Amino acid sequence: MWGPDEVGLPPLDGVVPALASFDRIGDASPLDIELRASEFLGHLGAGALADPQPGEPDHEELLNGLVEVCLHHLDAEPPRVVVDFCWVVDAFDPGYVQWPLHDRLLAADLPGSPAWLMAVGDASITGAWTVGHETGDGYDVVVTARHPGAESDHVLAVYVDRTLGDLAKDLLVHSDAAKFLELAEEDTAMVVTEISPSTAAATIDVALDATFEAGAIVPVSDTFASLFSIVEHYVAKLPTDGRPLARPPVSTPEEQSSMIDAFLGSDAGAVHASDRDALAAAVAFVVDEVGGEADRWSPVVTHLVMAGWLPRAELEEPSLVRFGDLLRDFVPWVHRLRGWDDRYVADTLAIIDAVEGEVDEAQSGGRVEILEQAVVAGVDLDDEAALDAFLDEYLEDS
Repeated sequence: MWGPDEVGLPPLDGVVPALASFDRIGDASPLDIELRASEFLGHLGAGALADPQPGEPDHEELLNGLVEVCLHHLDAEPPRVVVDFCWVVDAFDPGYVQWPLHDRLLAADLPGSPAWLMAVGDASITGAWTVGHETGDGYDVVVTARHPGAESDHVLAVYVDRTLGDLAKDLLVHSDAAKFLELAEEDTAMVVTEISPSTAAATIDVALDATFEAGAIVPVSDTFASLFSIVEHYVAKLPTDGRPLARPPVSTPEEQSSMIDAFLGSDAGAVHASDRDALAAAVAFVVDEVGGEADRWSPVVTHLVMAGWLPRAELEEPSLVRFGDLLRDFVPWVHRLRGWDDRYVADTLAIIDAVEGEVDEAQSGGRVEILEQAVVAGVDLDDEAALDAFLDEYLEDS
């Protein structure tokens, strides 16, 4: 960045304003400092799903450039924020700083490592869990940790969306792990299960890899990029010898057929006997593309069927016209079969109404709609080339 033929020190004029989040950082807790570092790296591009434009540096190059400029000034009495930035990056250690930052800090004419820095980057893992909703649409992989001297654990969570190819879509950090888990356990619809840290690591790695392979099409949360580096930082602390969580068993064709026959033989389903093929095709889609379980018709799954699969389904016109009414009888029946009783029936029926045009609140758009269509089309979300080809065709047809 600053060649050997350059004269004097590289200027700090453009660097100091960029380091504003590290100003007076010594007043913050270790977790808050790590969050500031993660957010800063997010601003540089860490956690971004889209690749940089041609000729633009990525976040690793940007961080190394900033570190280089700051290192040039360590012995020239730079502003305090420059020194604090270097100490934080050294302690947080994102794993791609190419400069001997730690050695240069120790060798510089500085007062030494500040006391407030001692616990930053030094938290110990205390446990791991999954927290999932009974509808099975997705689950949080939860990791708890504690900084030296802290009185309580904090928590990091990665939400894995089962309906969209087990992608990581949301990240969370909370300062009170006990409260987080307590609230989850108090919710009767939530299922909290302790897992090994190595299983948590493997599951998070697979989910994040799937998200980045799918790219910018994934509808991640607004805080995904700002929290990505701190999640990556803690995952790096976990054992690497685990296996990711197994998916639920996939319903066999025989199990699918048996369920459909049971519905059509019930009081609610008898009237729909002529639409058996339509229901069988929808159930097969749910099994093949949306999680593998024939009887899991949550509001989210039903929306994928109605808004994604149905417009592409090659159904006979009479079955197509009757399909909404078929689901209005099938949903309450299959929810009882699943053990949900009527807890989600109203929401699911509202989805059917919405997609049919009676209410327009449940129809998603943008990246969610495109990704749903990719799932419906059977595109492997882990296959970047196939996803790019689908996106090109989708945009041409739009």
